[in-house]
This record gives sequence, structure tokens and C-alpha cells, in this order.
Amino acid sequence: MLRNAPLTAIIPVRGGSKGIPGKNVRPVAGGDSLLERAIKFAKASPRIDRTIVTTDDVEMHDIAARHGVAAPSLRPAHLADDAATTASVVAHVLAENGIEGGYLLILQATSPFRRLADLDAMCAAFEASDAEASVSLVAHDEPRPEKLKRIECGRIVAYMGDGFEGPRQSLPQPYRLNGAFYLISVEAFRREKRFLPADALPFVMPEERSHNLDSKTDWAVMEAMIACGAWALEDV
Repeated sequence: MLRNAPLTAIIPVRGGSKGIPGKNVRPVAGGDSLLERAIKFAKASPRIDRTIVTTDDVEMHDIAARHGVAAPSLRPAHLADDAATTASVVAHVLAENGIEGGYLLILQATSPFRRLADLDAMCAAFEASDAEASVSLVAHDEPRPEKLKRIECGRIVAYMGDGFEGPRQSLPQPYRLNGAFYLISVEAFRREKRFLPADALPFVMPEERSHNLDSKTDWAVMEAMIACGAWALEDV
């Protein structure tokens, strides 16, 4: 429960990953797959009242069904191609499952290092605010946006503004979405049709729990960091 209303966790996964083939059913450090970790995370949280896995993939739907969290049917093909947005997928989940109110928590399977303590802290901060949404972030150190370049007519120009050549310590701290948590009221989601409305509350997480898996390099970095003990998986 969140603010005395039900909290529904939605785990969107699809087949045909190009960056890391089969990534959502791939074991992490010889243990559970990314999808199973996300499911067990959701089921272990006393905050979450209901968990729904939405997918177009039969294998992943079967995995979700074994855990009792599968959507009623496979996701339609038009919501499983590269052009489909997470917002459109979630709108379909709400309609298919008759979810009219309460709160939504989007859990991407590709964030295996988040912890239940992170979710508890995020929910507590959210309840203490009047925000309609909260999103997890991580500090972004390099490259700073002010120092990025682009190529125009065969020449190097500043990507934004006039370019910046000074020390990064003199610049404001930028943050990036880390993909671990997207929390929003059903009402705000229906109105905004996105997960980051103007009043969204930031929840900053440390780098070691903010790794998001999109490419083979991301996976190799994760395995190396686990092997050397720099990052630790939490059992869920």
C-alpha cells in the first residue's frame, strides 16, 4: 500500500532483445534470470499489493505464470516492436486488468542491483511529499553535457551553448535516470501519459546499485564488478 491505496508493480519485458539476445531470461551470476529477480523483488516487498508481468514472449509469460504474476494474455504485436513505448504498454495493462486507481511502480528487469531498502526509502519520501510521481536517478559525472561536442559541416562544434572548457567541479551536478524505479499515481499517468511529470520527486541512488543492462558491454561490466566484489547482488 502507498498512501492507503493499492500499489501495482508492472514488469514490462519483451522478446527479441538486440543489445543482449535473450537477456531477460539470462541468469545473473549463475543465479536467477533478470526476469525472475524482478518478480521475486516485487513479491518480497510488503509495499506492493499486486505484480503483473507484461510480455509478448511465450517463455517469459510461462515464467511469470509459474510465479502467479502473468498478465491474462500475451502482449499484442503492435506493443512489442521497437516503436512501442513503455507508456503505451502500461496503458494496455491498466485496461486489460481493470486497474482504475492507486499507484503504479514500473520495475525494469534490467536493473538487478536495486534493493528493497531503496524502494522503502523512495516510498517513504513520496508519502511525505505532495508529489504525484517519483523516479530514481543516479549522479552523472562524465561526460558532462556542457563538454559534449557534435560534428557540423565536417567541423567540431559545441553540442550545447558555447562549449565549456573549465573544470567539471564548477558545473552543476547532472543526474540521469537509472531505470530502477518509476512510481506514479494511476490518475497522473492517465492524465500525463508518461512517467515523469513536471512535479516528479527525485530519488537518488548510488552508482553501484544503478547499473542498467542494455548492451553486451553492460553485461560484461556487471559480471566483472560482481566477480571482483565491487557490486553485490542481494538475495530476493
